[in-house]
Amino acid sequence: MPTLDIPIKLLDPTGGWVNAPVHVSELDELPVLLHFFSMKEVHSTADFDDLKRFIAEYGPRGLKVISVDVTHSEKELRDTNAVEAFARSHDLRHPIAVDDGSMAQAYGVTQTPAWLVFDAESGRLRHHFTGRNGTHHVRQVLDRYTRYDTSAAAPAP
Repeated sequence: MPTLDIPIKLLDPTGGWVNAPVHVSELDELPVLLHFFSMKEVHSTADFDDLKRFIAEYGPRGLKVISVDVTHSEKELRDTNAVEAFARSHDLRHPIAVDDGSMAQAYGVTQTPAWLVFDAESGRLRHHFTGRNGTHHVRQVLDRYTRYDTSAAAPAP
């Protein structure tokens, strides 16, 4: 089990970014979900379907979602075309870091998929889930770490 209470401090991914880069300053006072995956070890698209639901449901409530492809290939690190094609084929439009393993190591990720939840107040790692059933647990903690936008629900006078 990785150590909790690690601050969110994204390293510069060796392979760069797909879709959009993220700087750690953009994450101030936001809850963050880091989703680690490996294109080489994707057993099902269910995790990506859950990820898209999290973005749709919790994004408007302040959640920032970043995926991290933990690559096992020097070629992927030099050329992100394979990761970009993978993102397009799974309709992934959020930021994806292409990692050489250093980000995974920094956050204590030893298997994929892994889901890391950072709180908004401290920007520190509060929950780390791995495996195929991780999304169930992620949903429970996201409900606690995201806020509802009550302005849209206010009735007109």
